Amino acid sequence: MRALDTHYDKWDWIRVKRQFSQLVSLSIPIIIQRLGIMTLGIVDTAMVARYSTIEVGYQGIANSAIASTLIVATIGLLMGTMVLTSNAYGAKDYKECGRIWRRSMPYSLVIGLMGFVICLFGEPILLMLGQTEDIARGAGEVIGVLAIGIPMTAMMLSSTFFLEGINRPLPGMVFMFIANIINIFLNWTFVWGHLGFEPMGVIGSAWATNIVRIFLALSLLIYVLLTLDREKYGIFDKIDMSWKAWKKHRHIGYAAGFSNTVEHFGFAALYVFAGFLGTISLGALTIAFTIFGVPFMICYGVAGATAVRVGIALGRGDRQDMALAGMCGLAFNGMICLPLMAILYFFPADIASLFSKDAALVAATVPLIALSVWMLFFDTAQTVMGNALRGLQDIWIPAIFYVICYSMIMIPLAYYLTFTLDHQTIGLMECIIVASFLSFVLLTVRFFYLTLFKKQAS
Repeated sequence: MRALDTHYDKWDWIRVKRQFSQLVSLSIPIIIQRLGIMTLGIVDTAMVARYSTIEVGYQGIANSAIASTLIVATIGLLMGTMVLTSNAYGAKDYKECGRIWRRSMPYSLVIGLMGFVICLFGEPILLMLGQTEDIARGAGEVIGVLAIGIPMTAMMLSSTFFLEGINRPLPGMVFMFIANIINIFLNWTFVWGHLGFEPMGVIGSAWATNIVRIFLALSLLIYVLLTLDREKYGIFDKIDMSWKAWKKHRHIGYAAGFSNTVEHFGFAALYVFAGFLGTISLGALTIAFTIFGVPFMICYGVAGATAVRVGIALGRGDRQDMALAGMCGLAFNGMICLPLMAILYFFPADIASLFSKDAALVAATVPLIALSVWMLFFDTAQTVMGNALRGLQDIWIPAIFYVICYSMIMIPLAYYLTFTLDHQTIGLMECIIVASFLSFVLLTVRFFYLTLFKKQAS
């Protein structure tokens, strides 16, 4: 009996090492690709912040309140592409992987065009949210330009999720690296006015963003069409595009899109509150969230890889591997978070100074960066668990958790801390920590209930 126990323990440890190794291998290119997305935003913010303190505020609220909200919603709506592709890949149904991508591409284009139309009404939307005429006008112009890139972003995400689902994240990483080089050059040219161009400020940065998004969408599409095994994945096979045939694909996206949008609306509300506090507060929050986005995007890559690994295990029907994938995702996320938290905690002034030379703006930003240490720890952990549940195709219960944490709790708490207790912009960070901690607890309990305890009860 002891020999059997020893053999089982050894076999179990082998599974842990295998799962962790595969998670890390998949995570690294996804992390670099997600980090590349964030680096695009950092360059935009840094270039514009050095050009104009006022215009970086326009940029922040334009992105957070409308443009980024639409992109986050699109990421969720297309999450079914990653989840079902990884399930089919785990079950070795490779032609189904190709069918999922074929359905996803026109779907993503429709979603993107809807986002394009919404962006055209940026100024009235911001006025409706209570922003001043000056902020609504300036940010509305930015949103109007960014509208062009929304459909391209949707198509790029469709191909990215498909490639990640079949364990091919490397192309997305390579193209994102090239896109960052292009973005730096275009921002330098358009924002500041080089090579014969007039200085365009934040509008120039928005045009740079559009060009980069077009490049990414076309590059990934061409890669899929020209380099993948067309026979294996059925890239050009006839597919059933009837509404009923891909119901599950859409329904996973509905729940994920709803969850993402609810969470992001909570963050967008914080920008609205910052706008009430003034231009400096709005600029400080924009810079702080941009800086926070760097380590968050690194950990978001781990979350994406965790969803794929859980999805592959689900495709095989291996419940132990599902739980192991979630555990390894949390462990790897913690390993990455700790050194990043230390950097944010010990060097907030140095980091803030990279974005602006305005003494008042830097002073307002420093405490927000320092406080984001705790936000990083809990927000990334809850993101990993949320993606693990998507890998399990558990869609609506997590969505309810997000409504509770990021709408019913975070937004009222933000108002109370910021205005009633007069914590100012610091209150906008404190409410995120509370909401993220609660979300992490709820999602973690749900994941291990489904992968471990529910099995024992059945």
